[in-house]
Amino acid sequence: MPEIDRLIEDRIVQALNTFPVVYIAGPRQSGKSTLTQRIAATRHKAKYLTFDDLQIRAAAERDPVAFLHSLSGSSVVLDEIQMAPELFRPLKMIVDENRQRPDGGRGQFLLTGSASVMALPQLSDALVGRMALYTLLPFSTQEIQQTKQLTFIENIFSAEWGFAQLPNADLMTMMIMASFPELCSLEHNALRYEWCNGYINTILQRDVRILLEVEKITALPDLLRLFATRAGGLLNEASLSRDTGLNHITAKRYRLLLESLFLLQSVPAWSNNLGKRLIKAPKLYISDMNILAYLLNTDLSDLPKENPMLFGAVLENFVAIELAKQITFSTIPAKLYHYRTASGQEVDFVLEGPQNHIVGIEVKTKSRLTGKDFQHLETLQNDLGKKFRRGIVLYQGTDLVSFGQDLWAVPLQMLWVS
Repeated sequence: MPEIDRLIEDRIVQALNTFPVVYIAGPRQSGKSTLTQRIAATRHKAKYLTFDDLQIRAAAERDPVAFLHSLSGSSVVLDEIQMAPELFRPLKMIVDENRQRPDGGRGQFLLTGSASVMALPQLSDALVGRMALYTLLPFSTQEIQQTKQLTFIENIFSAEWGFAQLPNADLMTMMIMASFPELCSLEHNALRYEWCNGYINTILQRDVRILLEVEKITALPDLLRLFATRAGGLLNEASLSRDTGLNHITAKRYRLLLESLFLLQSVPAWSNNLGKRLIKAPKLYISDMNILAYLLNTDLSDLPKENPMLFGAVLENFVAIELAKQITFSTIPAKLYHYRTASGQEVDFVLEGPQNHIVGIEVKTKSRLTGKDFQHLETLQNDLGKKFRRGIVLYQGTDLVSFGQDLWAVPLQMLWVS
């Protein structure tokens, strides 16, 4: 397939003109190497080195300071930096030395890693104040469609908002295609299944050992499958521990490990001191739709007819990870939450934007809506007052329909059209 532009690229290039170090985190095979090589060849000239190369890694391990000094004076991409933890402290020393250069050492190191920076405390501690952080996730729907206008998130926070006509691409196609670059070229479900099987096994056998000493590594695939069956559900630590046979502390460590490797997406609970007792547990989602299908041993395209209830959870999972992807490149600084009270009032997603403005989002598999589908959004609207920007129900219909002041029915396809 033709090369797809990544919508985060401009932000990374801008950061390289400001910070001495830029770190791009993201799952393996999400396109980090392709993106950094493209930037290094065109927009920010740099030498490219990867620690997947055993010789490069051996040189860095033998004498980290000498290795970094040999790169001094030019910009460099260090791909998969988590595989060379010996470099973390020396990087700080080199960065501080290079601040005496005429350019202040800006843009010297472009780092990538297949783990979130929170899983690499030595790196984050060493480079605090010196490093800009970005996340590159698999293709979003807007990247697949090459939609370069407003993102969905930018649009729904705008005072003057609206949508173009519906695109030709159908929802199920986009659920499958908004994924890892390699998976986009695989046309058959069986091939996608084999790819996901190899992908998960590789990560659990290789990257896990780099980040954490895992006593029961064989428990991780079963734990991931358990999360897949509960996609969109509230985290229940006691139930998780009981169902996996792991003690409470171990189960939590393994869950956080899966999150740091971008296999699991956590959406925290939101509250704004509304004077109500709120459910504080996060909701959990699988971070890629094809991996979710693999873990559930199902074909996504069959779900709407064969298992409508499961399809509802799968559709919510799709919206969760699509919003998470858009947040990484949107110009609107938004954060993703869910909202639920102990009395049962629930809104699937809450986006908190500038000036604490809130957009509430519900996800429905229906093709036609009624006023009842907006009840929880109306409750949130009444609680928030002027901070409530608008409430949206994403559904499988084709019309943009007003259901009251700042309450809208929005076709799901509008996720990738502005």
